[in-house]
Amino acid sequence: MTTVSGQKSGGLKLVLFGPPGAGKGTQAQLLRDRLGIEHVASGDLFRHHLSNGTELGEMARDYMNRGALVPDEVTIGMVIDRIGQIGGGEGFMLDGFPRNTNQAQALESALGERGQGIDRVIHIQVADDELIRRLSNRYICRACQRPFTRDAATGAPPERCEDCPDGGDIYQRDDDTPEAVANRLTVYHQETAPVLDFYRERGLLADVAGEGSVEAVNASVLQSLEIAGE
Repeated sequence: MTTVSGQKSGGLKLVLFGPPGAGKGTQAQLLRDRLGIEHVASGDLFRHHLSNGTELGEMARDYMNRGALVPDEVTIGMVIDRIGQIGGGEGFMLDGFPRNTNQAQALESALGERGQGIDRVIHIQVADDELIRRLSNRYICRACQRPFTRDAATGAPPERCEDCPDGGDIYQRDDDTPEAVANRLTVYHQETAPVLDFYRERGLLADVAGEGSVEAVNASVLQSLEIAGE
């Protein structure tokens, strides 16, 4: 199966970008299953290190307990450590990392030492007004975390979660209100723009329209990897 770098899709090294509400999680799952590559999500790594009390996890916990930002060095350490556990001929997809150019440079250096590099950076684009609409309509089951949207006819969210035996409570996260979403998007654009430029200058960035159906967006993502239709 030919890819952007002429290698097998199972060996692809990808970075996946997308603003909150762009459907990045869905596309990540589809890519993982289709390409047979590891999905390395920075949020999952943090939870793993914190729950297992690793050295990196305890370093992160110390900063978090003091209300301070976790330094890049700790985040970079977690990601590089995870990548090091993946065989050189195997692929991976980074999700939530890198968040700034310092992290991007550290990743480039670490992969370079292994004679590797990122093959493609996929950027799922969705207009801010559509993201605000999507997220402000999102509700979550407090028990199982299943997401829900408002009923198209009534405009109301479900009263209870039908997946939970006792019917879990449905609520909206504080950061999913329209005002909070707008602020989150502002921060996202400020943080992400320099990283996208970093990869654009290296000819690795692929901008993919994310406002179509899940299937259409996935087809565009695969096309950016030169494996559409296979």
